[in-house]
Amino acid sequence: MKPLSKLKFIRRFDSRLALELRKQRKAILFGLVCVVIGALFDVAFLPLVSRSVSLISEAAPSKRQHNYEMKLLEDRLEKDSGKIASRLNLPKEEVFAAMKRIEEKLLNQEKSVTSTLLASELHKSPKEVLDALNVANFKEVGNISKVWDLAFYCGMVIVLYGCRYWFIRGQVFYLSRASARLTSDLRERLFVKLQHLPVAYFSEKRAGAIQSVLTNDVNVFQLAVAVLRDSINAPITAAISLGYVLYNEWRLALVAAIFLPPMAYVIGNNGKRMKRAQSTVQEDLSELSAVTTEALQGTRVIKAFSAEDRIAASYVTEVEKSFESQMRSVRILASLRPLVELIGSGAIATVLLLCGWLSYQGELDLGIVASLMLAFDRINQSLKSLGGVSNTYKQVEAATDRIYREVLDEPDQVVDVAAGRILADLRGQIEFRNVTFAYPDGTEALSNVSFTIEPGTSLALVGPSGAGKSTIADLLLRFYDPTSGQILLDGVDLKDLNISWLRKQIGVVPQQTFLFAGSVSENIRLGKEDATDAEIREASLTAHADEFVVQMDHGYDSPLGESGIRLSGGQRQRIAIARALVRKPTILLLDEATSALDATSEKAVTEALDVVMKERTTLFIAHRLTTAARADRILVIRRGQTVEIGSHAELMERDGSYAGLFRAFSGGLLE
Repeated sequence: MKPLSKLKFIRRFDSRLALELRKQRKAILFGLVCVVIGALFDVAFLPLVSRSVSLISEAAPSKRQHNYEMKLLEDRLEKDSGKIASRLNLPKEEVFAAMKRIEEKLLNQEKSVTSTLLASELHKSPKEVLDALNVANFKEVGNISKVWDLAFYCGMVIVLYGCRYWFIRGQVFYLSRASARLTSDLRERLFVKLQHLPVAYFSEKRAGAIQSVLTNDVNVFQLAVAVLRDSINAPITAAISLGYVLYNEWRLALVAAIFLPPMAYVIGNNGKRMKRAQSTVQEDLSELSAVTTEALQGTRVIKAFSAEDRIAASYVTEVEKSFESQMRSVRILASLRPLVELIGSGAIATVLLLCGWLSYQGELDLGIVASLMLAFDRINQSLKSLGGVSNTYKQVEAATDRIYREVLDEPDQVVDVAAGRILADLRGQIEFRNVTFAYPDGTEALSNVSFTIEPGTSLALVGPSGAGKSTIADLLLRFYDPTSGQILLDGVDLKDLNISWLRKQIGVVPQQTFLFAGSVSENIRLGKEDATDAEIREASLTAHADEFVVQMDHGYDSPLGESGIRLSGGQRQRIAIARALVRKPTILLLDEATSALDATSEKAVTEALDVVMKERTTLFIAHRLTTAARADRILVIRRGQTVEIGSHAELMERDGSYAGLFRAFSGGLLE
């Protein structure tokens, strides 16, 4: 019985799959009702086939003697006897009487036998009588009433499939709708989830690998609806067909049952192998997608270093690797169906042989044989479908594992509960109090850092690469939380604040500007969703972006292309500054906001920022010490620790690390 346990007619779905399918239960329910009714209509075809074949047999001439009325028979005999008598030069009455005497034999024999009997009765040679029969065109006809009965059953077949049409149509529509809605909702859920994952997640994952989850894995996931359909349709068809066989001939059903255990074993074993193979396929597709995305994003770098052939070779390697894993999966899939068919053919051949024996014994009607063969074909097709269900389900399981492992099971950065505080009168005081932070891999980025930025003042962070400057900015935005210590805004711990509200109070201008493929106004409006055209124009004027935007073909409605490719580096940075300023933030976070500007634009934007900074609390990362000198206070940081803090004048007077750096920078020794 153990192999039979592997043949799961109604599959128990993974709880995660079941939850997703339950969301589409209405469409799925309608679709499955259509599946069940369609299967019933399909099986209802069996008795119609049985009766139709029987009627075909009954309509044949060999059955005529059981159905013709005597009057019709006598009319035919009288007509034929006249033709035969004329040919033999005998009285018509004599021939008619002879034919009447052998009518029972005449109606059941071939012409050759009939001619012999007639020759004996008429005292003529069999050849003469046979020639006379041929001249008379003596041809037996069947039972016309059976043909009319057959026509009725043929009409029933058309009516049956006419009704079935609507349910098959409903099945395809509702289940396709459920499948499409399932993938759409899942993609939406995945994308929303990605927006709430911490920055650390995206630092560890490749963009192409994440994209593969949203495309390849979700596309496989939607096959769950097909699995559900076949898990219902195949067992119903197989069970009713088997019941039909049992009802009509239990011995045939018993013979067929012998072949179920090996079929179940093949299907179950194949399914296990398929899940392992499909997991590898999904991983390889993810890697291929990652390589593709990186190559497309890095086109300029690739061409700049004449690395086209190297990158192409690397891509070909990944494609071939993916191809090989897919072929392993295909080999497993390809072996299942013909193997199930082979076992099924053994069952059908055995059943046919038994049918022959039962027919020889006179225990089986031709119509029943035809319908039973059709029923066994239905059973065989259903078992092959169940084998496909097993393989498809394993593919869906592998995709589900990746979807949840790679995205859905990842913890959110912060639970943005409604209870998070919103400060009514924000002044903008920032305090880092003994802040220490280590990344998940254990690398310590900050150690016991403390400083305060008073409202309306600015602080510049100065230090070598890797000192921890960007980490301070990330902590202020709550991309991460401190390992120990506190970060306070107006005396309130950032952890107690509503994170969405907090970020809306900060205008960010990163060093590496990222723009979306939308229009100029759409990119600026990202800073403030409900910004008016006037506010967008005002922010652009302040950032000195208006001067080139108005010269574009469609002004503020001009598309920028992917990553703002249609703008120069300096223009992109000015759009980014306008995006930060349009929300009129209380806090400005600048990562060398003027580094990509030409000298003229830098002077104009710097003067504009000087005005804006006086009204806001500003923290900026300064790569140029001349930029840092403009800040109210400067924090020198090295290896995650505070070295010194003070104004430019104070630090120069102390003649410490900052003073040495500034003199080296001013002398052209440092940038």
